[in-house]
Amino acid sequence: MSIQNFYSAAQQMEFARDFQFLVRALGPFTEKDLLYLRTAVLPKKSINNKKVPYMGLEFNVPGSVKYDGSDSWEVEFWCDEAYNIRNKMEAYVTSIFNDETSTGKYGVPKEVITLDLVGKNLETLRRYQLIGAYPTTVGEISYEKSGSGEPLKLKATFAYQFWRLIGA
Repeated sequence: MSIQNFYSAAQQMEFARDFQFLVRALGPFTEKDLLYLRTAVLPKKSINNKKVPYMGLEFNVPGSVKYDGSDSWEVEFWCDEAYNIRNKMEAYVTSIFNDETSTGKYGVPKEVITLDLVGKNLETLRRYQLIGAYPTTVGEISYEKSGSGEPLKLKATFAYQFWRLIGA
């Protein structure tokens, strides 16, 4: 492929950008909170390959599905000054298991995380839903006396059962 062919293809198809995502629904977080969500990962999915030997050949056949990373889907927020997002995340994790009262949500999770890939005008191009989601980790926040004033970040980890592409 020549440089001109590449340039023509790039003009027609454009490039996806790393900021073209919106998380529409995530537990107790509001749209205002979700504006502070700075990173998320599109989930993976794979088919287990199974080998079937026959007369010296190994045939590859599809097996069951696996939702890679479904036990550790990570997002990162900017920390707001009043730590409202951190507080909501702590309460969310505590609602799953409260070590003070030994109570929580022990049933099969019913929550859904909705993630949109968006176009240049914020129109939804693809929508993914992570089904049966719940938080597993409230990340640490690091401080430094000699810091430069960098906005703080908070990582959070969720688990989910599987994901669906909606409306495709």
